[in-house]
Amino acid sequence: MIKLDIAEIIDELVLGEQFNLNQNEKENLLLKTILSQLDNNMENLNIRSMYEKLGVDKNSIKTLEQVPYIPVNMFKCFDLRICTAEQVARVLHSSATTTGIPSRIYLDKKTSIRQTQGLISTLSNFLGSKRRPMLIIDDAESNKKGDSITARGAAIRGVSAFAREICYVMDKDKGGLKINIDRLRAFERKFKDEKIIVYGFTYILWSKFIKVLKEEKIQLNIPNLKLLHSGGWKKLTSEKVEKEIFSKTAAEVFKTNISNVIDFYGMVEQLGVVFIDCEYGYKHVPNFAEIIIRDIQTLEEVKFGGIGLIEVMSILGTSYPSQAILTEDIGEFIGIDDCPCGRHGKYFRFKSRVEKAEIRGCGDTFAQREVGR
Repeated sequence: MIKLDIAEIIDELVLGEQFNLNQNEKENLLLKTILSQLDNNMENLNIRSMYEKLGVDKNSIKTLEQVPYIPVNMFKCFDLRICTAEQVARVLHSSATTTGIPSRIYLDKKTSIRQTQGLISTLSNFLGSKRRPMLIIDDAESNKKGDSITARGAAIRGVSAFAREICYVMDKDKGGLKINIDRLRAFERKFKDEKIIVYGFTYILWSKFIKVLKEEKIQLNIPNLKLLHSGGWKKLTSEKVEKEIFSKTAAEVFKTNISNVIDFYGMVEQLGVVFIDCEYGYKHVPNFAEIIIRDIQTLEEVKFGGIGLIEVMSILGTSYPSQAILTEDIGEFIGIDDCPCGRHGKYFRFKSRVEKAEIRGCGDTFAQREVGR
């Protein structure tokens, strides 16, 4: 086997075919890469202090599970930039929680490019590489240009890489969002016989689009679509909208097969890393990333069928410590290398947010604003 340097390994994992590596081979490549990146994290005084207090010895780390992780809330409390201020190309902001403090994620040019490449590489496995007409269930302002961008805008910008032509179907309306029916019908007439992509945040898609069309008995005829959605499940769960109900209703509104409604899980702190449902309802981990489901009490990795906190690992970042971030989300560890869909690596189910965790999802924050108006 030809020996690759770290840059070549990253290129191979990010740009190559996804979900084709057996777990052991993938773990070896990821561990080698992540260990080489940990030294850069020491440039940040907060991270260095944390590593020193934990007694982190890079040479003693033999598995991905042993890599020191950063609790996701640290991005709200500390400036975790590990590049120079001059190298920052963009700052991402998560939705501010009840504390009013958003996460701040600093991207240099290299990180931004790799995150885009990773997202495209992952989505291509599910969507193909051909650009398609795209319907965005949001308003155009959500993806406005600038050095600072919200997670909602970043997600739209990411999936837009697959767009040949984009239609934003929502308009601002008294601080909320309202469907522009004329624009929607025009898109339907123009592209109903083509393969298209629809994208929206789960809560917005449900409360401002699907539910409205259902109530007003407006039926669409866009069967050849792939409907991607993410974010806002906490609010929908509190309204007793289960995933199966969401998918079934969305399919009915668009007059498409339920298998074309695809949920994916991601987070602003790990932009470029998304975990997409396969046809069997399991979320898969791309080659350049990893998940570890940790027991809530012991924080050790659970066994197959176990439920715990989701840790998301990634090799995409050079401007902030993205290697291992412990989330406030709950997942179920299903299996490795043997999903019926044929994709290799770990696969899992997203279950919920931690019960007492602050609501920090972009869709959830939108929901809070709407309720509070």
